[in-house]
Amino acid sequence: MGSDGGSVAGDDPAEPDGDSAERGGGSTVRDGGSTVRDGGSTAPDGDGELDPAEARLSDALERVAHGAVVSTPSILAQRGLTLAFTALLTNTFAAGPYGLFALARRLSRFLRRLALGFGGGLSRFLPTVDDPAERDALATFAAALVVGVSVVFGAGLFLGAPAIAAFTGKGPPFPLYLRAFGAGLPLTVSLFVVARVLRATEEVTALNAFQRAAFPLVQLAVGVAGAVVVSDLAGVAVGLPVAMGALGLVGAGWLARSRGFRPRVRVPDAAAIRRRYVGYTTPLFLSGFATTTQRLGFYPLIAVFLSGTAGGVFAVGVLVGSLVRLPLMAINQFIPPVAAALNDDDHSMALSRLYHVTSRLVLVGVVGLSVPTVVHREAVMALFGPTFVRYAPLLPGFVFAQVLACAAGSVGILLRMTDHQRALLVVNTAITLFLAVTAIPLTVEFGLPGVVASYLLMLGVNNGLEVAVLYRVEGLQPFTHAHGKPLLAAVPFAAVALAARGLLPRGPAAVAGTLLGLATYAAVLRVLGFSPVERRLLATLVGRYRRALAALRSRVGPTRR
Repeated sequence: MGSDGGSVAGDDPAEPDGDSAERGGGSTVRDGGSTVRDGGSTAPDGDGELDPAEARLSDALERVAHGAVVSTPSILAQRGLTLAFTALLTNTFAAGPYGLFALARRLSRFLRRLALGFGGGLSRFLPTVDDPAERDALATFAAALVVGVSVVFGAGLFLGAPAIAAFTGKGPPFPLYLRAFGAGLPLTVSLFVVARVLRATEEVTALNAFQRAAFPLVQLAVGVAGAVVVSDLAGVAVGLPVAMGALGLVGAGWLARSRGFRPRVRVPDAAAIRRRYVGYTTPLFLSGFATTTQRLGFYPLIAVFLSGTAGGVFAVGVLVGSLVRLPLMAINQFIPPVAAALNDDDHSMALSRLYHVTSRLVLVGVVGLSVPTVVHREAVMALFGPTFVRYAPLLPGFVFAQVLACAAGSVGILLRMTDHQRALLVVNTAITLFLAVTAIPLTVEFGLPGVVASYLLMLGVNNGLEVAVLYRVEGLQPFTHAHGKPLLAAVPFAAVALAARGLLPRGPAAVAGTLLGLATYAAVLRVLGFSPVERRLLATLVGRYRRALAALRSRVGPTRR
């Protein structure tokens, strides 16, 4: 769905570092951005003060965009390391064994996402809590709830591994993989709980270092050890949960040491806090059965009807498709607390315009990544070995599915942050039933292409329905006439990429076609023009980073002298 994109892939001193903003109806940017909350802020070009509505929009956009800018390099690094991890395994082991490993890991991820449904309240409530004791109690209760549910799910996967293997007709080492991931499920969940606390408190730098850099590096190290030292995927299956649990402990220690988080159970109104949290997250947990089935239900389908190789191909296709959604992932890093604050303070106009601008910027980036991926699909799939090149014609299906999802912007997040999680539950339940009715016949009839078609259909219909529901309950929708500009600019981009593909060998064509195509894409977008809000945002960010760079130089300069 367009709502996520902030999860860990591969699946990520005492004073604030300036990356997090104050919560509430607005924020004071510490290193030089827009300044005043509701009273207006000075435009970056010196044209005078903005009216309060424009000031709120500028402030919200800057907070979201700054989080995206700071997060993008780490997200790219994370995805690159995850790509390297996957390519290492697919090139070291045969496609069939890797497919069984991928199926087992995705089945455990299915349960992990279900458990994390009870963690969805962290981004909703932590940004609005001022009392440290209440904050600690809320985080403690949420963590205990999520980890407790994961223990139950993990035990079920561990004990049920032989039955699952027998039902799907997958022999050894599939049961061993299932048991390794089942036993390690609470460890993996602990990593994600820490990441959600960091995101909810807008700790940009810590979140990126922890989630986007440390874990992918450790994951790659586990992959190298499994492929080179142990020469067995079972070693990777055991090592990954252990590594994730260790990083979870490190992250929890950082929160305790640097941000003062402490385990806390007894606070005034503790029962009310827990009831409110459970009341909010129970629909999210129930909705998680539907959303998780949508996202990961294809893997049980593949396990029952198709081969291990098909599972590996589908996992690689989803991974490559996820690279296309990088712009949405970046924007979504801090949309939840910003949207929650605007909604709580009843700034509906600012929230609506925030949705318009962010969804438009996401579409610009997503289209720019999608065109070269589709045109040069054989070169992309060749990274994973010759077996996967044969399935390159299926890659556009994964990419177009992500384009449809990303075009809706942060729709699922906005439904949750405006307290319409029950509407989200209804939508996701309906989509899951639709998926069950369509995916099984398509898979039986067409095999792996049928699964990919179901994936494309599911993401398109799901996000379309969520946009319709959000418009019905809040009057919010993502689209403006400016959304057509990146689609128009994609035409010459594709023409340049296709010309390079026709004139050059596979590898050079991918590089040259992408670089020249991106230059053409940017030039056409510049001719078509950007909105005043987008230009003001760019000017604000440039001024912010220029001042930060000047401050850094002033600190470094005296040291050198």
